Amino acid sequence: MERDTDPYCNKIFSLLVATRKKIRFNELHKTLNALGAEMSKPTLIQHLHHLQKKSFILRKKEDKQNVTYQVNWKKFEQLEKSLEFKELIAHNLENEKSFKSESLEYQMYFVIGIMNMVDVIGLKLNVAAIVEPQGKAYASLGYLLIHNLYDSYRRWFLESCRQSKENTQKASKLLDETLEHYQKILFERSAKFSQNNNAPTNSNERARRETPTTDSR
Repeated sequence: MERDTDPYCNKIFSLLVATRKKIRFNELHKTLNALGAEMSKPTLIQHLHHLQKKSFILRKKEDKQNVTYQVNWKKFEQLEKSLEFKELIAHNLENEKSFKSESLEYQMYFVIGIMNMVDVIGLKLNVAAIVEPQGKAYASLGYLLIHNLYDSYRRWFLESCRQSKENTQKASKLLDETLEHYQKILFERSAKFSQNNNAPTNSNERARRETPTTDSR
């Protein structure tokens, strides 16, 4: 998010992104406090006003006693598209017990997959910001929000690791094997790329290189 915003704004906006719908003020305040982002109602009002001023969110007065807030998705089209896959794994976000019931190996690979996906989405948002420079701040915000949304998996996996020394050792071994696998793939691809770049560009050049030289003396 932009420099003149703070962690409170990030938490408020992250929740609004996660809900993907309009939310009433009292419900927003209650949910934020339940999630550990404790703040008074005056503080919440102050930060909501700031987000609204930046056009990050929309405020709608339904009636005298009902004011709702939601993300201004017109400002965040790329972010909204990037969040389309959210429904595919929403059941795990809503059910920590379900995720932790899976094997440690499954948890690890799922977390790695999510981490890779988040970074690819972040890269995509940055590329989009090149096309539309005015969207650079939104790209940075988009990455932060997506990272926060799916960081639960990493936290749950680490909690599983802490359950026993055996789990910690197993996770460490699995991660070492995964790193070795990735390094091998990257090395092979790098070597293949270099080989292709150094290869003769045409049949005449290839023939010249393959023809043994003779001593004319």
